[in-house]
Amino acid sequence: MQRRPIRSTSLKAVGYEPSSLTLEIEYRNGRAVRYTGVSEAVYQGLLAVPGKAQFVEQVLEKSGYGREQLR
Repeated sequence: MQRRPIRSTSLKAVGYEPSSLTLEIEYRNGRAVRYTGVSEAVYQGLLAVPGKAQFVEQVLEKSGYGREQLR
C-alpha cells in the first residue's frame, strides 16, 4: 500500500485501500500501524481534521477496529 505524506506533528504518512477497508498510519518516530475495517468516510475524516493524532487516539483506537503493529 502506498502511503501519502500528511501535515501533522506526530504522523508522517497515511495509506488507505478501499477494497479491503485497510488504513495504514506511519508515525514520525518510525512506528507504523495498520487498522482494518475502516470506512472511506473515517479515512476522509482523518485527512480533514487538524488534530490528526487526536483523531487516531479518539476514533481509531477506541472504536474496535482491527489493529496490527507493523513496526
